[in-house]
Amino acid sequence: MTSHSGSCPTVDVYAPGHLGALTRKIPPSLVDDVLEATGRRERRVRLLPARVVVYFVLAMALFSTDGYHGVWASLVKGLGGLTARMPSTPALSQARARLGAAPMAELFARLSGPVATTATPGAFWRKLRLMAWDGLHLEVADSPANVAAFGYLHARRGRSGFPLVRLAALVECGSRAIHEVAFGAYVTAEKTLAQRLLGGLCPGMLLLADRNFDGYELWGQARDTGAHLLWRAKGVRILPRLVPLEDGSYLSVLPDRNSRGYRSANGHQVRVIEFDLTVATSDGARRTEHYRLLTTLMDPRRHPADQLAALYHQRWEVEIAFFGLKVTLRTADRVLRSQRPEGVEQEIYAYLTVYQVLRRVSHHSARRVGVDPDRVSLTVAVRTARHSVIAADHASPGTPEQAFHQMLTRELLPPRRADRVSPRAVKRPVSPFSYKQVQALRQSRTSRRATYTVHLREPSTDALTTLPQP
Repeated sequence: MTSHSGSCPTVDVYAPGHLGALTRKIPPSLVDDVLEATGRRERRVRLLPARVVVYFVLAMALFSTDGYHGVWASLVKGLGGLTARMPSTPALSQARARLGAAPMAELFARLSGPVATTATPGAFWRKLRLMAWDGLHLEVADSPANVAAFGYLHARRGRSGFPLVRLAALVECGSRAIHEVAFGAYVTAEKTLAQRLLGGLCPGMLLLADRNFDGYELWGQARDTGAHLLWRAKGVRILPRLVPLEDGSYLSVLPDRNSRGYRSANGHQVRVIEFDLTVATSDGARRTEHYRLLTTLMDPRRHPADQLAALYHQRWEVEIAFFGLKVTLRTADRVLRSQRPEGVEQEIYAYLTVYQVLRRVSHHSARRVGVDPDRVSLTVAVRTARHSVIAADHASPGTPEQAFHQMLTRELLPPRRADRVSPRAVKRPVSPFSYKQVQALRQSRTSRRATYTVHLREPSTDALTTLPQP
């Protein structure tokens, strides 16, 4: 605490170090431990202490459309005269540079992970925690340093308007919380990033994945973690039908790259489930797509094919999580503001941390009223968190959390979320000047109510393949 002579109020340089009601999930004691662990704790108290800078960077993610002064104004608005005058933009920028990315990475590491319990609806199937991984890209500021570190997307019609970061995440389907994350330059393949997520897998999990991750090496690495797998196979993947099973699925092998053709017996033994998925929307449209799933769950009686086929739909929870991170929290079409790679890394971890805390709060509120976390709106959570920061709702223990809970659970009926479908579309064209194309894409992305029908395909006896003995 520092004070001024006369009638000036007491000034507390640590007062802006809060995040409203979310401060209960990211308390100053945790931030101080992170700063100590990463060697960023200052030896002398500055007007911008490292603890305050951490909260400022988190607030940048929460108020993504505001400049430095707007973010700072939100932090101090509800504090009255407890703070000194507003820091300059260069001072805030230099404070971010002193902090670096390590504290934000460590903070996210301490808050990341699954949050669902066995009582959480949709979080477990047959005592297996449902997980999914996938990748996305984030646009960053078009500076020479970011271009050199991350690179552009190069396509037939030109290159992207901004450098891109490739990010992959392992997400808990029941809560949409993030367990592990890895990111790098845009040229880094999703499979390469997925290998850095393997440490988050363990026995008791069932990992869902799209066909982009179909591959001999990655399958073996993921299986060796002890987790069970349920992945979609690529359409060009040839899978020999070895042993038919009673539920219509069959045993096959996923051949290695050194196998001589697809009739080799060398490879990972897998169980294959083939089915047709028909989607009928409220506007009368109807579409059918063929799926082939590979799984390590070999027993058709304990793990029936029709249930696994219906369960694969849970993989889309990772897509909803990414939408929440990129659009709901970051807001649509926003570019990360940092001009240097370390600032980009710091900013990404700030977004991930705020997103993770919001998911934790949403899950806690859903559990208190006994509903599926899907029914809690992330949009409402973000809006409520912003209001609590501006009002500095963190001083009274218990009150901010109760108000947050009431806001999140005010409108939860009907208890089950209706199935909807939204057509896939390019959300940002390669050319930054394609305004007409952007407008057309936005007009075509109206979601519709949908019903899903799964029809299993049973392999015929004459279609079975006998592999040569090795």
